[in-house]
Parts: sequence; C-alpha cells; structure tokens
Amino acid sequence: MRYIKNDVQTPKHLVPIDKRRTPAFFLLAAGVIILIAGTTIFFASFFFREMITRRWGLPYRMAQTYSLVIGGVGIIIYIIAGLILKVPLRKTTYYKVSTIMENKPFDPPRKGDFSKALYARMRDLSDEWAYFSEIVPPDSDYKIPQVQVGPGGVFATCPMNEFPDKKSFKDTGPDLERASRKLGNAIGQQVTPILVFSTPKLVSIYKDKHDVKTRVMNIREISNYLEKRKNKLSAEMQIGVEEKIYTMIQGTQPGMEKNETKR
Repeated sequence: MRYIKNDVQTPKHLVPIDKRRTPAFFLLAAGVIILIAGTTIFFASFFFREMITRRWGLPYRMAQTYSLVIGGVGIIIYIIAGLILKVPLRKTTYYKVSTIMENKPFDPPRKGDFSKALYARMRDLSDEWAYFSEIVPPDSDYKIPQVQVGPGGVFATCPMNEFPDKKSFKDTGPDLERASRKLGNAIGQQVTPILVFSTPKLVSIYKDKHDVKTRVMNIREISNYLEKRKNKLSAEMQIGVEEKIYTMIQGTQPGMEKNETKR
C-alpha cells in the first residue's frame, strides 16, 4: 500500500543535508556532546561518591554542581547553534535531538493520531491501494482521519481507542458518515465510512450503546476487509480519484499537534 502525503505532511530533516558540514552544525553537535558529558558526570558522581571523595577529596555534591555547569554550557551552545541553523527549539526532546544527530527525518508520534498504527495493519496490501490522511471534503468542517483508495473502492476510516460506554466518549460516527457522503459527491464515487476500534470488545460495546451510522470493525479485520472487496474502480478511475483526494489533504506538519498553528 502506498502512503501518499503532501509536502506539509512529509517528514523532513531538521538540519538540511547541505548544512551538516558547516561550523554551526559542528557547534550544535559539540553542545550535545558536552550536555551528555555533564549528565554522565552528574549521575556518576552519585554512584561513585565514596571513591571520588576518597581519591580526590571532593564532595560528590560539589562534583554534581560542576557537572550542572558543564551541562548548562552544552545547552547554551546547542541553543546558539540551533538559532543559527533555524532548528525549532520549542518542545526539544530526546527524539528530536537524536534525529538531528542521526540524520533522520523528524516524524514524532502525535497524540491521538492513529494513522501510523492503522497503516501498519494495511501496509501489506498491494500498491494498487493508496492511503491518505487528514482529508477535508468540500463544504465540511470534519477532517476525515484516513482515506483508502483501491480497486475495491473508496473507504474513510476513523480509529477509536476509547470505551464507548463512558460519558466522555464522543461518537464520531455521524460526523464520519456525513463527511464520507460529501467526499463521495466530490469525487463521484461512493465512500464507505468505517469506525475502527482496537479490540472486538469495544466494537461490541459500541454497537450496544450507540446508534450505528457506519461500518464498525476492529483493527485486525480492516486489512482483510479491504483485500476481499470486489473490484469497482479501474486503474484510470483510481488515478482520477487519488488526484482529487490529494487536493483535499489538510495536513499537519510533523511535530505539531492537530489544530496547532505554526509559530
């Protein structure tokens, strides 16, 4: 299965390849190394406090104070280099720093977004199938979490990981059903809406407690369900549908939460 993303959704390197051999990048790497050294000394001073005191006559708390200074210097160097390289400093985490040092695209997990987990269940489908995320049909304010397009038709999915019998549960089934109809009108094809729960038990609870407006299944069923659909779209029709859906992507930049605007 092909996972189709627009430019906003595509993970990018926080430090472009052409800037990785500049003095600013070496300064940033030095800051990280100094910070690691300070952190290592801080904890080593505690675990080996008796040996440090006996051999150098230095109280371990004094050694930890020095390590905090070293770590602080590393952070300052990292910040300066980050500003030069235009690396986003907000929400700096171990994952963010590790992607920079290992030269990997920045694509952290996003709270409440199950697109990657659902795609992992479908990725073994043939490349005749395409997978989209964050689709907003015309005249709709509902963002369809995922859309799948293949020979068997067009499907709109919304993964759920909450207990449907709780008061805090928000039933997105009606919204998904309405948005799927609008998407179908826009692309000229029927769109099948599917609520996807993590377990069969949650599926059963949902069907008992709510007015079901869509198909409902657990995540282990979805791949087989799509694979067994009878062919409805020719290759030419599918290309046209994919092109239309691509224009409806309202993606979120990796590292930002939904509805969060870039500063």
